[in-house]
Amino acid sequence: MKKYYVFGACLLFTSIFFFTNVSKEDNTPSDKSKTTVIQEDSSNWGFNAINYSKEKISDSKIKVAVLDSGIFPHNDLQGKIVKAYNTFNNQPLDDEYGHGTAVAGIITANDNDYGITGVSQNIELYNVKVLDKNGKGKVENLIKGIEWCIAERVDIINISFGVQVDDIQLKRTIEKAIKKGIIIVAAAGNTYGFGVDYPAKYENVISINSVNIKLKRTSSSAKGKIDFSAPGDRILTTSNNGKYEYFSGTSFSTAFATGIIARKLEKFGSIQSHSSYIDFMQIIRQSVIQKTPRKEYGYGILRIEEEE
Repeated sequence: MKKYYVFGACLLFTSIFFFTNVSKEDNTPSDKSKTTVIQEDSSNWGFNAINYSKEKISDSKIKVAVLDSGIFPHNDLQGKIVKAYNTFNNQPLDDEYGHGTAVAGIITANDNDYGITGVSQNIELYNVKVLDKNGKGKVENLIKGIEWCIAERVDIINISFGVQVDDIQLKRTIEKAIKKGIIIVAAAGNTYGFGVDYPAKYENVISINSVNIKLKRTSSSAKGKIDFSAPGDRILTTSNNGKYEYFSGTSFSTAFATGIIARKLEKFGSIQSHSSYIDFMQIIRQSVIQKTPRKEYGYGILRIEEEE
């Protein structure tokens, strides 16, 4: 039996049907001085909150798959995408919705004296289209995307969307990926204090909640099985019009988390077994800003350590 649209991007909306609010403010810097302002002032507070610092460029890259609406060929993402897969058809991976482009920018926008700089530069992006032009997708698309990532042996899968209903085939595919040593980072969901979405709710999937500039849980985010929190309110990032816009929601806190985890994984090494996964999770927990209660913040707010 076919599975119809059951999940959508975790943005914040004014509509009661989709949870998102994307402000379309133009922030296109044209010189280096403006770049510095955008990266360091309150318009991009999230990078200050995670203790952002430039990392040493390495020949060893972390393979990060962004399962989303596609990624626009933005100037700040040039050279980042190494492979792409469209779960809908063999057509180009245009990002008409803009969600995937925004997520990718937070994770790894180029450090090029223009626009913004992503959390990690030592990343190879795998662009996997599982959401359509309306930000919706079927479970079968997500499953196909994860299966492709397993075959490509990626290190991290970023899933900035979710669904409130469990699916046994999705769960099995997630478990298969985890057994292969793939780290899955997923949005807890914009459920306004209700339960966490799937796949973030699954065991061993890293569930990410959203905090605001005061490092408080955003009112739109979830409660329940939370592993960590990260900035997710009015985050300036790349847009699918070639410029920069503000985005809010657990989608974007998940992108921050993926970038931070990639930096930590580069230092730690690949996940070879369940025991090494447990060890890696312990390393992540040691560098958080601790917050309570656990059902709102998880182990705390993710941050970058000085040497990373």
